[in-house]
Amino acid sequence: MKGLYESFFSALSADGTLQGLLSGTAVDKKVYPIHHVGASNPPAVRIAVHSGSSEVGRLVERVVVDVLIASASGTTQLNGISKRVDELVNRQRLAGPDGVVVHLCVKMLERDAYDAKSLEYRRIIRYGVIMK
Repeated sequence: MKGLYESFFSALSADGTLQGLLSGTAVDKKVYPIHHVGASNPPAVRIAVHSGSSEVGRLVERVVVDVLIASASGTTQLNGISKRVDELVNRQRLAGPDGVVVHLCVKMLERDAYDAKSLEYRRIIRYGVIMK
């Protein structure tokens, strides 16, 4: 799984269209690890990489990536950002550092929520990953 987070981070933070939707800057690309605790000033994207055993068998590792999109302004902004994230990673090959390549990234689910404490609209998109 080494390099998987970096593959997603590179794909999302380097895209000019997504950066425009996020109001990203050269200093703050608005793409963070899921455990980022600093002020993220929505809109922002957070990435989490998970692994566990697959339904196929104990020796097969199942890797998933959760992309959390947060917006303070509403679902219209969420829709634009999530559409662009999908264009960048869903059914795509992603290159990573040290020759790590994601052969295929497939969207598994999408779920919306509203967090009343932070006043953020949130969308979680989960991708299944086939790696080299």
